[in-house]
Amino acid sequence: MAELDFNGREQLYYQLYDLLFQGISNGTYVIGDLIPSESELMKNYHVSRATARKAMEMLANDGFVKKKRGLGTVVVSTRPKHSPHRVVNYTRKIQQASVVSQKKLISFETIPAPADIADILNLEAGTELICLQRLRYGDEEPFYLEINYFEKSYVPAILHRDFSKESLRVFLKKTYNIQWAYARQEIYSIIADKKLSQLLKVEAGSPLLHIKRVSFDVEDHPREYVDTYYIAEKYHLEIELTI
Repeated sequence: MAELDFNGREQLYYQLYDLLFQGISNGTYVIGDLIPSESELMKNYHVSRATARKAMEMLANDGFVKKKRGLGTVVVSTRPKHSPHRVVNYTRKIQQASVVSQKKLISFETIPAPADIADILNLEAGTELICLQRLRYGDEEPFYLEINYFEKSYVPAILHRDFSKESLRVFLKKTYNIQWAYARQEIYSIIADKKLSQLLKVEAGSPLLHIKRVSFDVEDHPREYVDTYYIAEKYHLEIELTI
């Protein structure tokens, strides 16, 4: 069981929230599972009831859990409700219950904005960007590669976090109160080049799904650009439409 840092600068309720979020995101708690009660959290992590309650309230406010009378607090989602992923859902074709999904950090750096990404984000070419590359995998088997780009001056604090475990979306919400309005996506069928084939452990020339996404805030500014590369044979695309 992970421990909280009582000497750290980060609030205990946020540390506890993050530990529970990690349990939900990595499959320790799946949809329908009960998470520990406030009393269990107090005993296991040596925190006050107010701290345990605040962490549980944050999970509920973000849409991860819901209290059910007679049962307890149940996991109802693995994705925060303020995520822009409201229409398109990506699901693995073959899902093994024993596989624990995790994210591995590939690189995290500041780069000058390439002309194409600068144009997408309405920035000047060469503007400093934060580039975060992560690989989602389970049992050492890669599922997809995700590359996030942000203007550095917009969210500089993300450079000091570990997003192989922490939710990037939740951190942006809590730290910068970013309100996402909508996202635009383009979907392509491509073949893996040498670099992608090495990262995803597939043969060069293998089919991939390439998703390009731009997320906009409530003021209609493009704030995030994401490139995601899915191994085509492991994913199918489900789209829900409202009529």
